[in-house]
Amino acid sequence: MKNFRLLTITHKTANINHIGQYIPSVNSDATALSARLHEIKQHFQMDELLYMATCNRLTFFFIREEETTESFIIELFSKLHPGIPQHCLGGVQDVIASYSGIDCVRHLFEVAASIDSLVVGEREILRQIKEAYEFCQKEKLSGDHIRLIMKMAIPTAKEVLTRTKIGENNVSIVSLAVLEMLQYKPALNTNFLIIGAGQTNALVSKLLINKGYSNFTIYNRSLKKAEYLATRVEGKGFALSDLPNYKDTFDVLICCTRADRPLITPEVYQQLVGDDTSTKIIVDLGVPGDVSRKVVNDFNVNYIEIETLRQLAKENLARRMEEVEAANEIVGERLEVFRQNVRQRRVERALSAIPSKVKGVSERALNGVFKKEIEELDPNSKELLERVVSYMEKKYISIPMVVAREVVEKELNREKDEKN
Repeated sequence: MKNFRLLTITHKTANINHIGQYIPSVNSDATALSARLHEIKQHFQMDELLYMATCNRLTFFFIREEETTESFIIELFSKLHPGIPQHCLGGVQDVIASYSGIDCVRHLFEVAASIDSLVVGEREILRQIKEAYEFCQKEKLSGDHIRLIMKMAIPTAKEVLTRTKIGENNVSIVSLAVLEMLQYKPALNTNFLIIGAGQTNALVSKLLINKGYSNFTIYNRSLKKAEYLATRVEGKGFALSDLPNYKDTFDVLICCTRADRPLITPEVYQQLVGDDTSTKIIVDLGVPGDVSRKVVNDFNVNYIEIETLRQLAKENLARRMEEVEAANEIVGERLEVFRQNVRQRRVERALSAIPSKVKGVSERALNGVFKKEIEELDPNSKELLERVVSYMEKKYISIPMVVAREVVEKELNREKDEKN
C-alpha cells in the first residue's frame, strides 16, 4: 500500500464555485475522457487509476512508486485539462489535499460513507463513486487493488448509513420545504403556481412530480426559462410580467426569485385569489422573501419560509454530525479488514504459480521419470495411480494457501496486540 496516492480538490480545500475550473471539458464525453485518462496513466507510469469528478469534488486515486511532488501535480493537471486557466494551474498546489498509503483508503471510505461530503450523510456521493469506479473498471484504468478497495468501500458506506443516524433528518432546504408542505396533505390534483424558474424551483418541481403531482403553472422574468421548466414538468410557462393576467385557481404558491423586494404584495395576492377564500399554502424560498409579511398576516394561508427551514436544516445537520464519530469507528474497523484482505491477496498472487508448478511436477513424473514403470501397470492400477496423483496435487496446492493465511492472521493479531 505504500505506493497508493490520492489527490483531491473538495469543498474543504477550495471555493465550491471554483472547483469546476479544474475539471476538463472532456469530462462529459466518455470516449474522450477515457483517452485522456489512459494518456495520463501511461505518461506517469501509474499501475492503476480511479478518477471522479462531481460538482464539489475532483479526485485522483492512483498507484505509482514515485511520490507526488508539486511539479508532478502541475504537470498532471496540465495534461488533464490543457485549457486550464493559468491562475488555476499556478494555484493548484494550494487547493490540493494529498494522501498516501492507507490514508488514501481511509479517505475513499469516508467519501463513500458521506463522512467527507459537503452535506454529511447525503447518499448521492455513494452513487457517484460507484459510477466512477464502474467507468474506470470498464475502461481498464483500474485494477486489482482498486477492485479490493471498492469491494470494501461500498459495503462500508452502506453499513455506516444502516448502523448510524448519519443519513437521517433531512438537511436539504428543498426537501424540507416539500416535506413541510406535505404535512398539510394537499391532494394529488393540487394546482401549483410557481414563481421563478431557477435551480431551486426546478428541484422542488422534480420532487413534487416524484410524489405524484402534475398540475404546474410557472412564471419567470425570462419567458424562455419559464417555458423550459414548464416543458420538463408538462406544465404551462409564462413571463412574470403576465402574472396580473392569471385567472386560474391555485392551491399552493411556491416562490423563489432573486428579487430584492417582495413580488407578492397584498395587492398582487388579492388579484391572484380573487373571491377565493380557501386556505392556501405558500412556500417562500426567496432570499429576501418573495412574499410580503402582510400577505401572511392578512390572508388565510399556511406559510412556509426559508428561515424556518434553514434553522431546521441546521439542527438536523448538527444531529448528523453527532453520528460522525460512530461512523468513523466503523470505517476504522473496515480498514483493519481491508489490511488483512490486501495481505492475503498479496500472498495469493505470490502463490498463484504453485498450481501450474505442481501440475508440471506430476506430468514429468507420470510422462517422464516413471513412464516405463507406469506403462507396465494394468489399467486398474493406472487409474488408481492417476486418482492418487490428482488428490495429492490438490492437497499440495491448498497447503501453502492455508499456511499463508494463518501467517497473515497471526501477524495482524500481533500488530493489534502491540497497538493495544
